[in-house]
Amino acid sequence: MKSKAINTKSYTCDQVHAYDDLISQSKCIFIHGTDAFQKNRCFRYIITHLLKINSSTQDNNLSTNKSSFDGINTFLFYGDDFSSEDKINSIIDALNMMSFDMTEKIISIRNFEQLGKEAANKIAKYTEVPNPTSKLIMVSGKVDGKISAYKTIKENSLHIETVEMKYPRDLSNWLNNYLRENQLKMNEHAKQYFSSIVELDTYTAYNEIKKLELYVGKGKEITLNDVKECTVSSKTNSVFDLIEAIGLKQKEKSLKIAENLINNEESVIMINSMLTNFFFTLFRLDALRRKGIPNGDLISQHMKDINPYFREKHITYLQTFDQSKIVSALKHIYICDCRAKLSMADEKVLIASLVAELFKT
Repeated sequence: MKSKAINTKSYTCDQVHAYDDLISQSKCIFIHGTDAFQKNRCFRYIITHLLKINSSTQDNNLSTNKSSFDGINTFLFYGDDFSSEDKINSIIDALNMMSFDMTEKIISIRNFEQLGKEAANKIAKYTEVPNPTSKLIMVSGKVDGKISAYKTIKENSLHIETVEMKYPRDLSNWLNNYLRENQLKMNEHAKQYFSSIVELDTYTAYNEIKKLELYVGKGKEITLNDVKECTVSSKTNSVFDLIEAIGLKQKEKSLKIAENLINNEESVIMINSMLTNFFFTLFRLDALRRKGIPNGDLISQHMKDINPYFREKHITYLQTFDQSKIVSALKHIYICDCRAKLSMADEKVLIASLVAELFKT
């Protein structure tokens, strides 16, 4: 009889602590994605949680390397060692074997994406009718969701996905989740500043927040000054740096930052999008100021969608760009964007030309 999946919803790794009940109930768990740091932390947490349930260990610092698995009730395999159909039978046998002491047996397969097609199909078939006394944990890199084996595995497993950070809001969401799960306090200005200077990378963000925990001490709120004192900017350059340099009319610096962004594989289209948002914001603020709204009210009432760290700087930017210059800037950004989408020139040439035009306005 085919097993019924507990929940076919896709979960994210950064909230794995909230899934204890699902982890305990699920006979098959599938962790996948391209963020190796998240996957390892998620796998480590799940193994530790399951071993505690089995009363096998109370060690919160369990290592997840091969030496930690006893080969009796806990097994660790690697997909690249079991690429053939014949070799996969040893994993299937381990899954179907009864536990020696009646506790739930835990079988883990890392580098799951390295399994051959037939081997993956066998595992997929197993997930349809899993052994009730075994727990199968599969840890994989990026997979093709259209392949039937992975479709079957997802349908019959607790499906946890690692999601790489792509946008500043991803880092903000990760930070808020981390603070909540670890019962830490950080004021809003500190959060905004942390998110503006730390690289969009889970490993880097985790290390920086752990440093802050040690620096501030248990039970104390993390402040903006704490972040400034303890956290080193890990960004080579960000689009925010480019916006600031343009806003302050620093031409040479703007050209250098723009070149660094392209060298670090930032797309011209994304840069154009951020610059468009910036100049539309300036246009809106300039219109409000023309109505006689003072700078203090602009900051406190009309910049809620702007990082608090950058709000006062927007007043300075308004002194550099009046309405006509803002309109001209938006026109040049639009032209650059059209050329980028039509691949009319090298990205370095496009962005350098755009920056030069912005300084003519």
